[in-house]
Parts: sequence; C-alpha cells; structure tokens
Amino acid sequence: MTQPTGGPGEPAGYDADKTVTFGAVGPPQRAEWDVSVAGTEVADMTETVVLLPQEVVSGAPRVEPAVPAPAAEQEPEGAAEPVRKDSVGRASVIMAMGSLVSRILGFGRQYLFAQVVAASIVGDAFNVANTMPNYLLMVLNAGVLNALLIPQITAAMKHDDGGQVFVDKLLTAAFGAILGLAVIGTVATPWLVDWTSSLSGAALHLSILFGYICLPQIFFYGLYSVLGNVLNARNRFAAFMWAPALANVVQIVGLIAFLHQWGQQTNPSVWTPAMVWTLAGTTTLGIVMQAFVLVPPLVASGFRYRPRFGLRGSGLGSASKMAGWTVSALLFSLGGGLVVQWVLTNVVKHQGAGGEAVGGLTSYNYAMLIFALPHGLITVSILTALFPQMARVWQAGDVREMRRLCTRALSTPAVAIIPSSAGLFVLAEPLVHVMLRLSVHDAQPVVTALRILSFGILGYGISVLQQRYCFAREEGRHNFLYQGLLTVVQVAFALATLWLVEPYLALPLVALGVVVANWGQSLLWMAVARRQLCGLGLDSVVRLWVRLVIASVLAGGVAWLAVYGMTGFGRSWLLSALTCAVAGLCFGLVFLAASRILHIREVDELLAPVLRRLHLAR
Repeated sequence: MTQPTGGPGEPAGYDADKTVTFGAVGPPQRAEWDVSVAGTEVADMTETVVLLPQEVVSGAPRVEPAVPAPAAEQEPEGAAEPVRKDSVGRASVIMAMGSLVSRILGFGRQYLFAQVVAASIVGDAFNVANTMPNYLLMVLNAGVLNALLIPQITAAMKHDDGGQVFVDKLLTAAFGAILGLAVIGTVATPWLVDWTSSLSGAALHLSILFGYICLPQIFFYGLYSVLGNVLNARNRFAAFMWAPALANVVQIVGLIAFLHQWGQQTNPSVWTPAMVWTLAGTTTLGIVMQAFVLVPPLVASGFRYRPRFGLRGSGLGSASKMAGWTVSALLFSLGGGLVVQWVLTNVVKHQGAGGEAVGGLTSYNYAMLIFALPHGLITVSILTALFPQMARVWQAGDVREMRRLCTRALSTPAVAIIPSSAGLFVLAEPLVHVMLRLSVHDAQPVVTALRILSFGILGYGISVLQQRYCFAREEGRHNFLYQGLLTVVQVAFALATLWLVEPYLALPLVALGVVVANWGQSLLWMAVARRQLCGLGLDSVVRLWVRLVIASVLAGGVAWLAVYGMTGFGRSWLLSALTCAVAGLCFGLVFLAASRILHIREVDELLAPVLRRLHLAR
C-alpha cells in the first residue's frame, strides 16, 4: 500500500524511510464492533459503538506543530494528561460491566444452542440465516452511524432548539433506510442464503425458513443502534450497554423451551414449523426487545421524536467522505466474510480420509466465541477509554501525546492478553468441554481452531487499535487499505483449503489465516505509525512483550502438566470443570511468581486496584 510521506510534526531531515523490524515476540464482528476480521465474530454483534464528540470529528483546522523525534524508542516524558479522565473512566466502567454481563449470558445462550444443534449441519443452516442481519448492520452501524450520524447529532445539539428539527429529519431518514434494507433483505432471503453458503437439500430449505424469520432483525438492530447512539450523544450510556443482556435472556428462555419440548435435533429433514419458530422466533424476539427497551430511558432523557422529512442543505456532505471510506472498508470485509462462510459450509459436507471430524461454520463460531472473550473484556475496554482521547489530542496537533497514547494502547492490554493467549492454548480442551459440552469427536475441531487462534489475540487487538488510530486521524482511505490487506490474506487462506488440504484441515487453515492476517496488518501499521509519529516507544513495548511471553510460557508449561495429569482420570463435565480450576490456579500462581522474578511491574499495577478492593493491599 502507498505510505503517506510523513505525519504532522516531522522535523526537517527526518528519515521517513526508516522502518522497524520485529522478531517473533508473540503468538488472533458485537460495538466495539469487531469488524476487522473478515467472517469472524458476526453472530454476536450487539455491543458498544465508540462515539466521538463533534469537536473531534468536525473537520476543524488542525494545528500541526513541529515535534522533534525522540532520541530513542521510549515513551515520551512530560506529556500532557488526557482530558476528562474521570468521565472516560466512568463510561469505560459502564461499558465493561455491560460487556461482561452480556458475554456471560452469551456463553449461556451459546451453550444451550450447542445442546440443540451440536456441531451439525443444522447449526450451519441457522448461523447462515442469523448472521446475515449482523453483516448488513455491521456496514450500517460501524460505517454510516459511527462516521456520519452521531457527529451530526452532537453538532445539532448546539443549535437554539437543541437540534430537535435537524435530528428528527436525520432519524426519519435513518429509520426509512433501515426499514427499506430490512424489507429487501427479507424478500431476498432465498437468494441470499443460496449465494452465501453451499448448503443443499433439506439444510438449504431449513436455512431459508430461518432466514425469513431472522432477516427482519435488520430493522430492530438498526433501531437499537440509532436510539442507542442518540442516548450516547446525550451522555446516557447504561441502557445501550445493558440492552443486549435482555436479548440474551429472551433467547435463553427460547432455547430452554426448545430443549424441553424437542431435545437435540441435528437432522434438518425432521424440523417442523413449530421448531423453526421456537428457535428463530425467540432469537428475533430478543433483538426486538433489545431495541424497544431503549425507548423509556430516551424519553426520560428529555428527547422527543417527531417524523420530519428533507435533508437538503443539512451539511451532511462534510462528513460523507470519511463515512464513504469506512463503509467501503466494511463492505470489502463483508465480502471476505461471506467467502469464508461459503468455504466452511462447503468443507463440512466431506469427511476426512481417516474418519477425522471436519469442522465447519458452527465449529468456527464456537472457537471465535471463546477466542473473543479476553479481547472483549480487556482490549476493548481499554481502547474504548483511549479512543476519544486520541481523537482530541490529534485535533489539537499534540503529536507527542498521540504517541504516548499509542504506546500505552500497545502495552497495557498486553499485560493480560499475552497470558490469556497462553492460558487458552493450554486449557482449550477442558474449556470447550465445559462451555459447550460437545462430544469428544465434535469438540476436536473447535479445540484445534481455538489453539491456533490463541496465538493471534494480541494481533487482533492491535488491528482494532489501528482502526481507532485511523478514525482519530480521519484517515478513511488508509483504514480501507489496512482492512483490505487483512481481508485479502484471510480469503486467500480460506480458498486454499478447497485445493491444498484435506477437509479436516480446512478449519485449522482458516484459523491460521486469521492469525497471519491480523499480525501482518498489525506489524505494518506499527511501522507506519512509528514513522508518522516520529517514534512509537516500541523498544519498551517489545521488551515488555518478551518478558510477558517468557512468564506465560513457564506458567503454561506447569498448567499443561496439570491438564495432562487430570485428563487421565476421565472426561466428564465435572472433571473438566475441575481441571480448568486447578490448571488455571497453577497457571496464575506461576505467572505471578515469574512476573516478579522478571520485574514486570505492569502486572502489579494491573492487579493493585483488585487487591485493594479485597483489602489485600494498600
């Protein structure tokens, strides 16, 4: 990709061609919208959308002072403290709590779903239908709403009427567009299912029935996003973050009712209309409830909506360029995701030469669900808090502070992410058994994919940081190029499975594509950002990563022995849960001891607030 010739503040004579090389220092879209990985994490797309206040995205002239390059790659001293730290902290806590509760309930929902369909073709049929609304909304929400709608609402709130007329017109247009998209998608269900999967026979027919019930979710997902973003623009965060928990509760009730009435059903030819409506209908009902539960807090905030038409002369053109590049990147990623989906629904039709289990789309979604947990709870919470600060300091032309924030974003999440990667690798088998309760045969593809993915959690988080960085700098075109590179690599790995490997190796190769794509994109971005910001503190960051990897490997070795020893006693659910507890405790104790020996003070800083809360430290 073409690299810009330096960023603001580069001194005369700065070597823009200087690059950094890396050794092998580490082991991979709800918003947070994790949309940087084509075809991943799309079954769970109802989390935080990070919003920018108007003053940081309005396109006001930017002051770009000259900043001397640091003498060494280290975090600059004397940087200004981020503004509004208290409000950022409170919002981050609210988002983290909502994300945690939603993900816990999501695991419960996914566990019950696994009991209904196991890792069968029925699961693929449902996932194909149920993820299409998420794909389409991903484009709408992360593109149009985040880059276009919210900044305009925030600016309009400064008008004499509080922006009521303008916001009414904007919301009327948004509602109309979402409704039109939902109607078109529902009518086109048979073609969409056929084009985006390789299902056939009874499985194809079942997926189309699911689609007719699930595709209307587009409107209610859109309604949830629009209303939630209006609430966030008015500094009301709680309802938007907790609404997905209600959706999960409704869907869990539906799955329990299904299991009580029919038990596990893995043969697509035996599904009745009542079974289809119970599974797909309660799934859609949860999304309906998720949207309408936002109405009472919106009314309580003082907002009133009245349909109004006409947007000519509204000034939307100033934000449309950034939104256009963002939507283009998401559409490209969407296309890549559909290719991956098609491949995984195709390979599951075949069996390995030796009777090996073949993992398909459902197995992939199971692995991604567990893989995304540490990312969602750790990386997203930190980046959500840092993102508005990054946008503000860039608009102020403070390159030094921007560099400090990027260094912090590369360092802080790694303290928990790197040991989490090692822990997932070691505990993959008992974790999958405990969380999904699959048979040993069905669980094996999920375990293999999860172990491969565990090497990419940090790279996945850095790729999300790259998006935030580009959005803060209003570099829509550069973000498109980064996301395009990521998508091309993943699609290449997915298509290679059709010709180069046995069917049972297809899922591991797709998972490897996720890891390679995210790390490749992340290393490229770090090299570019280092030149743009005249440094990135990478010496200290890499030293921290290496020490964390050493501590994690030592802890993982001890935990592996614990898992191996306890597995010899059997594979019951209770024993698997006990294995997770014992091996996890061993991992944690050894990691803490190793971090002390290696003087990783960042681990102590991360644990200090928790220990103080438990009265174990001062």
